[in-house]
Amino acid sequence: MISDEIVLRLIDGNETETLAFYDVSDTQIYGSKNRRDLTGSLSNAAEAEGCFSTVYQTIHWLCLVHFPVWPLATYVVMPCKECVDPDGDSDQYRAIRVQTDISQITLHYVVAYSILSLIVLLIGWLLL
Repeated sequence: MISDEIVLRLIDGNETETLAFYDVSDTQIYGSKNRRDLTGSLSNAAEAEGCFSTVYQTIHWLCLVHFPVWPLATYVVMPCKECVDPDGDSDQYRAIRVQTDISQITLHYVVAYSILSLIVLLIGWLLL
């Protein structure tokens, strides 16, 4: 569960990082663990700060064309409604780095490499 303390830090922007990701970036975030939809005053405060009223844990990955290759960090993030990017075409988040979640990283590896294996097998089968 994501604590009120972390949620308040994300809303206030205190001791947070800003993460921004473009269409094809060298890094991306994947996953949504411990999702918390904010209600009441927390939701109103998040909306007033230009963020969506949801918070979740995610993994920041080094990627090769959207494919996760190496985990960089585990974050709790709050998505922003608008990006400070001049083009406005990227996704931006307020983030707090938390302890690495090995179970979430392992799940991502299992899913990603299972999909890759199926694609390779399908291509091999079609070429025979």
